[in-house]
Amino acid sequence: MKNTKLTDKTDNYRILSVYIDNIMRKTENHEQQTRLVLDCYTIVIVRSGKIHIEESGQQMILRKGDAVFFEKGKMAIGKALKGDECWIMIIQFDGEGVPGMLQYLHIQDGERFNVSGNVLAAELDSMIQTWEAGEYFRASVMLQSLFLTIHDIRGTDYRSLDLNTIYEYIQEHYAEPLDLNSLSHLYGTSVSYFSRAFKQHFGTAPMTFVNEVRMHYARLFLTTTEMKVQEIAGHCGFEKMEYFCYVFKKVEGCTPSQYRLNRWHTDKNPRTADSGLKMESGGNL
Repeated sequence: MKNTKLTDKTDNYRILSVYIDNIMRKTENHEQQTRLVLDCYTIVIVRSGKIHIEESGQQMILRKGDAVFFEKGKMAIGKALKGDECWIMIIQFDGEGVPGMLQYLHIQDGERFNVSGNVLAAELDSMIQTWEAGEYFRASVMLQSLFLTIHDIRGTDYRSLDLNTIYEYIQEHYAEPLDLNSLSHLYGTSVSYFSRAFKQHFGTAPMTFVNEVRMHYARLFLTTTEMKVQEIAGHCGFEKMEYFCYVFKKVEGCTPSQYRLNRWHTDKNPRTADSGLKMESGGNL
C-alpha cells in the first residue's frame, strides 16, 4: 500500500490515505518509535504485536485487532511493546461532514474499539479494498457506515487487553509514574472495575503489586550498586524519598540504609551468605 494522499469527489467525507507502518521493538541501545502527526482524522489499527501509544498525556496499550480513533490537530507517539515488532495500519480521512457525524454519534478522541472477528472487521476490510480499487466515493460512503457500526457496538465489553499485559507493563515501567488512574486507562475500564479484576486475577491489589516490583529492584540496587538511597528511590519510581523509606520499612522491617548494611554483613559471613541468597531469590518476582 502506498502512502499517497488522494482526494475523492465529495467534500463531506473523504479518505485521504491508507498505509502500513512497522515499529520495531526496543533494544538495549535503541528504542524505535513512530511519531503520528494527526493533521487529519485518523484511525490506527494494530495488525500484529502490541503498541504503547501516548497522546495528549494519555497512555494506552493496544494489541492485534485493537483500533483507536484520533481527532485531527493532535500528535501521538507509538512504541512497540514486547515481541519483535508491531505492524499498524493508519487510515486518515477528513471532510466537512466529519465533525457533525462524530458529534452526533458521540465518538470521542482516543476512543478504542476492537476489529477482530466481528462485523466491524468485515466492514473495515471491505472499505479498504474498495478504496484501494480506486472507488473513492464509495469508500467514503462506507466510512460513514463504519462509524455507525462503531457507535452501535460501543459498550459491548471492549476489554481485549488482558490483565497479563498490564502485569508485564508494570514490570517494565515500574520506574515511571504509575497510579490507578493511568493503569485503569491502559486497561480501558473504570478504576473500580480494574482494581477488582486485577485483584481477582492475581490475588493482590494493583498498587500493592507496583510497590512489590519497586521493592524488588530497590533491594537489588541496594545490594549490587553504590548508588545513594535517594538515587535508588528515583530509579524505582518514587518521587519523594520519605515515601520510599516508609514503604521500604513497611515491607522489609528496616530502613534502606539498614538493609544495605545488614546484607553487607551477611555477604561477609560465609555461614549466612547462602541462606540469605536463598531467601532473596525466593522473594524475586
